[in-house]
Amino acid sequence: MANELNEDVEPATSGGPGPAEEATGDAKSPIGGKRPVIKKRRSRKVRHEDLAQPDEFVEVGGTIVDWLVDRRRVVGIVLGVTLLGLLVGGVQRKMDTSTQAEASASLFQARELLPSTSSTPLSGGLSFDLPDDLGDADRRTKVEAAVAGFEGVLKDFRGTPQADQARVLAAKALFGIGEYERALVFVEPAAKASGIAGDRAQDVRGFTLLALDRAPEAVKVFADLRDDTTGASRARATLNLGTAHEAAGDLEAARGVYTLFEEEFPDSDLLAEVQSRAGANASP
Repeated sequence: MANELNEDVEPATSGGPGPAEEATGDAKSPIGGKRPVIKKRRSRKVRHEDLAQPDEFVEVGGTIVDWLVDRRRVVGIVLGVTLLGLLVGGVQRKMDTSTQAEASASLFQARELLPSTSSTPLSGGLSFDLPDDLGDADRRTKVEAAVAGFEGVLKDFRGTPQADQARVLAAKALFGIGEYERALVFVEPAAKASGIAGDRAQDVRGFTLLALDRAPEAVKVFADLRDDTTGASRARATLNLGTAHEAAGDLEAARGVYTLFEEEFPDSDLLAEVQSRAGANASP
């Protein structure tokens, strides 16, 4: 121990301050000379003990590794389940994409069976659909074949957007040949869908209810459709709402809707029709 202390402390010069004192090189001694610099050195043992202390990162890392090793079976199961989930998710997305493609192809094939129509363009981006030149019997045959195709889409691709579109197309085709009750059966489930398919289904449903002399129900359908849409779709729903009020015999409500239309949609292509209807119902 004495040897270690001798190696760690430099002896002071005679007449200088004791080992406990420290001074800068510029300080003056009481007798006028420069006070010697005393450096306090750390023993090799102390330095060795400092180096022997574990690094905090190593301590934490070692603890985590030990924890993982102790629970390697559980960790392996968790990793396996995670990888399996990722694999299943990827396969499911691939299957969904394939199903969508097949559903679209099936829907297109069924739609091709519908009676063909030709369109004459009008101003304002509108068009007038001309009926086909088929007789009633031939038209009905084509419609029934198309409806059978749409039913196939519903059976094979239930829950897809194409299934909702198939319902709307089948309902419109049946409406065209006067099969209103069957059209309503097709379209009502699709009316609950979100987005464009649901809006179109509601529109067909409203007109089908009018054809079945259920105008008060049609009023509710078109009122909801007006609330749920914007732009041109809202304008169309507003016009149809007025028409439904007329069919229900509530002319005052119809006039109020037509007035509202003129205020909200002064630039609409439907304005002329609305004004004509409002004029026809101007008197109570």
